[in-house]
Formats: sequence, structure tokens, C-alpha cells
Amino acid sequence: MDILVLYAIVVGSLLGLLLVLQALSFISPWTTVFARVVARHFSYPYFLRRHRLVGPWTRASLILHILYASLNTFLTLFRTASVAAAGKRAGTLALINLIFLVSTPHLSFLSDFLGISLRVCHRVHRAIGWTVAALLLFHVSMALFSQRADFSLQQANDLFTLIGAISFAMLFVWCLPLFRSLSYGTFLRFHQGLTGVGLYGIWRHLPTGVGFPMMCLYISLGILAATCLMQIFHMLYHNGLLAGRGFPRAIASGDGDGSSIVRVRLTLPRAIHVQAGQWINLWMPTLSWWSWMQTYPFIVISFSPGKQGILDLLVQSRSATSTALLHRVRTEKLKAVSMRALFSGPHGISQPVAHYETVLAVASGHGIAAVLPYMKKIIHGYNTSTTQARRLHFVWQVETLDVVRGGQDLLNHLLEDDTLDNGYILSISIYVTKDKLTRDRLPFGNHKRAILYQGFPNLRDLISQEASGEMIERLPHIEDEAGKMLVLGKGLKHSQVSSG
Repeated sequence: MDILVLYAIVVGSLLGLLLVLQALSFISPWTTVFARVVARHFSYPYFLRRHRLVGPWTRASLILHILYASLNTFLTLFRTASVAAAGKRAGTLALINLIFLVSTPHLSFLSDFLGISLRVCHRVHRAIGWTVAALLLFHVSMALFSQRADFSLQQANDLFTLIGAISFAMLFVWCLPLFRSLSYGTFLRFHQGLTGVGLYGIWRHLPTGVGFPMMCLYISLGILAATCLMQIFHMLYHNGLLAGRGFPRAIASGDGDGSSIVRVRLTLPRAIHVQAGQWINLWMPTLSWWSWMQTYPFIVISFSPGKQGILDLLVQSRSATSTALLHRVRTEKLKAVSMRALFSGPHGISQPVAHYETVLAVASGHGIAAVLPYMKKIIHGYNTSTTQARRLHFVWQVETLDVVRGGQDLLNHLLEDDTLDNGYILSISIYVTKDKLTRDRLPFGNHKRAILYQGFPNLRDLISQEASGEMIERLPHIEDEAGKMLVLGKGLKHSQVSSG
């Protein structure tokens, strides 16, 4: 290549890069406006609210699901010479979609790797899974329709084809909400086991040789092996096992005989950095005879701007692991029970909270565990002048006062931290829905910053009140423009919220 041509390419590329950067700086203010329009008309409005079997579906999710299903239908039927050819293409297309489904043994690791939330990863996984189910059903139906005389269980390939088809059929039935809600650990292990049997059936079903379908299967297995090794190394490193520092210890303690909450303090051989809102998957093999097969995600409620050597977890008795943990704490009649444990994580995306003047945190029952580290982070940022927060309002909906008493020390720690120069940015409103109070409004504690209310919170009025900025004390005769507002929520269902 001529040196002058090379010079022209370099100079032209630099000028083009400057033009692109200038164009991005011009477009960037409009991206916020576009994001608000999309959120208002597509991301937030529901097409179908939460149902026992399906939902919730927003307008955006419905449109994306329709586009994805239409694309797979088009690719299956486009320019196919016969029904058998369409069925064969559906099988190949199912293998292509299957690459994402079997790319990792646990979706927490995949969501961290892709930089998306676990909820989004679950929805993508579910959509691709049902698409693969439809493609496999079409593939099997067309194969039986066109080659009925050639199928025989006496042949090994046909036998394993039938085993693989039955495994995937059981897998899709097992993913129905009726079975998925029985036990998280049992569901996950059967899900993984049936997937493995189905993949083996596919491998035996495909013709020998390096064809495109077999290449897709090998790519899926190769990615799965790579992510398994990465996840194992990540877990061994953070648990301190590679350095021979011993196992982490989980110290569990209960809040009383009538409480369904267990506090777990996890001591780590190697300190890790955990951001607000992240969780860990905890494995305690000696907890019970079945616990060695189970892990469960627990949100880390402790917060520190640096690394933490001790993680505090708040566990509700709603799973087999946490139920066994609560049972062991009660039966051994000790203040605390210590056992070996392993964990993976931290997982999840931490939402930024530093650039909001007003933060409204809403939780129901044990959902306080999800917003508690964010409130600690906001108060710490206010005390260190690293956040713009000037008001933090926590709205907690509970059924009984026992739940409030169980979390009283957590609220006291928040109020104790919020004492810098008597700034007092934290305000707590607790709504009791079942237990009867002597009055509709009662102070909780020896101060005016925590109030008990009877009934359900009216979120619309609360959001309007906080968004107006009236609750923030401002200096008179000084123009003080109101800042942005953030709403954090966990555990409140639409049917539980009063609309006023």
C-alpha cells in the first residue's frame, strides 16, 4: 500500500471519529427524552397484569415476544420445498436457539456476564424456551408425518430420539407455574437433569458427521463447559479455597420462637466488594440430608463502600433451605448455629442512587431486605457528601406488628446513622394492614421520624407529595431548583396498594 494512501486513511479516520463524537454529543440530550417516551408508552403500561398462570406483560414485552415468534415462524417456512423440509429446518432452528438456553448452569452468572438484570434474563430464557418447545413439537410432528414407516424402537438412534423427546416434553411441563412453585431447589435440579438427558438424546438423534446441526450442538456444549469452568474458578477464588484459607462459616440465629425470620452472618476467608442490592447464592451442605443439592439466593443487607469480610443476610422461611435453617435454629435451642458454607456471587446490578434529591423506598413485609442496603448507601453518601440526596422516605407495609418488631433493630441502625448535623433525611412510615392500632397514626419509638399507620399506603399521593419537593426544607429567598426523584420498590402487589 502506498504510504500516501495510508496517510489519507489515518487522517480520514481521525476526522470521521471526531464527527461521530460530535454527533453523539448532539444526540445524547435527546436520548433521555426518547427513553422517557418509550418508558411511558411501552415499558411501564401493562397489557396484561400479573395472573396466576401468566403475566405480567407490558406493551414492550408483548411487542418483542410477537416479533421474536414471527421471526422464527418466518425462518421456518421461508422457501421450504416441502413439509418435511420445514420440519427439518425447525429442528435446526431449535438447536440455534438452544445455544442460549444451555450456555450456563445458572442464570445468575449469565446475567452478570451480559450486564442485564436477572429478571430480564429469566424473561429471555422463558421466551426462548417456549419457542424451542414449539419448534421441537413442529419438528417431531412433521418427522412422524413424513417418515412413519422408518421409525423403530429397535434402532438405538430412534430409541434415544424418543427418550430425548420425552425428556424435553417433561421439561416444558415441569416449567409450568404449578410445578415451578413447589420447591426452587427441586425444580432447578430436575430442570438441569432433564436438560442433560434431552441433549444426550439430541446427540444420538443427529446423523454422524460434522454437519451444521451437530456443530450447533457442539458449540452449545463448548460454551457450557467454558462457563462451568469460569463459574467454578470464580467460586473457589472468592471462597478462599485456592489460597487454602478454609471454608466460609454461616452463623444463623432466629428472632424468637414465633418469628419466621432467620439472621445469617456469613464470615468470609477473603473479603469481597458487594454493592447495594446484590445477592449471593448460598450453599450449606450440612444443613439437612437434601440441602447438598440446593442453593438459594439471599440478598446482602450489610453495606460498606469498601470490601466486606462479613456479610449479613436476612432469610424468610419460604424455601426448603430457609425452612430447614429455621427448624435447626429452633430445635437445637441455641442462640446461634454455625456451619460450613459456600457461596457464589455477588450477583445482580446495583441501581445508581447518588444523583437523586428525593428517594422514596417502598417495601412489603420481608421485602425490606431488598431496599435496606440502598437506604444505608444513601445515608452514608449524605454523611460523606457523595450523594445529592436530601430526603429519604421509607414506606413499609406489613400485616402484623410482629414483623415490625423483628425488623426494629434494622430501622434503629438506620436512624442512628442518620444523625449528621441533625440533618435527619430519613423518614419512616409503617402501614399495618391486619393488626388493629389504637389510633390511625401512632409514633413508633421516642422520636417523630417513624410513624405507624393503619391500612394500606396510597402510593399515588405519596409519590405526588414527594415529587413536589414540599417535604424538603429550603432556604427562604434563595432560588433552589428541585432535583430528581427515585422510587425504589420491592414486594408490593398492585392489589395491595390503595389508589385513594
